Amino acid sequence: MTGGKWRVTASRTVVKDRWIDLRADTCVTPGGHVLDPFYVLAYPDWVHVLALTGDDRIVMVRQYRHAAGEHVLELPGGAMDPADADPSQAAARELAEETAYTAASFGHICSQWPNPATHANKVHFYRAIDPAAAGTQKLDAGEDGLTVRLVPVEEVLRGLRGDWTMQSMHVSAILLGLADCGRISF
Repeated sequence: MTGGKWRVTASRTVVKDRWIDLRADTCVTPGGHVLDPFYVLAYPDWVHVLALTGDDRIVMVRQYRHAAGEHVLELPGGAMDPADADPSQAAARELAEETAYTAASFGHICSQWPNPATHANKVHFYRAIDPAAAGTQKLDAGEDGLTVRLVPVEEVLRGLRGDWTMQSMHVSAILLGLADCGRISF
């Protein structure tokens, strides 16, 4: 049998704290196969911001990512807070907190599933329109050492094919955002 959704016959929380919400579902596929347990990570939605300056540079951050054991160059962003009215508000907040940049407005590029097999959240990509430095960073715990980099678009594009350590969702956001800005086409 093909198509159709899985039926959840039981669900239990494995661990839930401020960092993770992991549940184990008992699922029955349309073909009658029982998958027990099937683990699901239920994170809040995330936002990533492509802030492209008037002189053709992308506002990026470099920070330590413990699971990779490396410093990674990426777009500003993070998890939506319960106080965020919508993803655009979260994008503005994250850009300001991590980089001290603000923007007059934010354009929605698209929303995607980070990993629809095991993650229940979405990631929302935004473009910051006319970003400008203003104020100071307001970093969260675990973001110490985060640095802001203004990287020319051409260098970013070369880095995506080179030896940069980057997270795949950020690569997607960069390419889709640059296409949205008319900087690249595909």
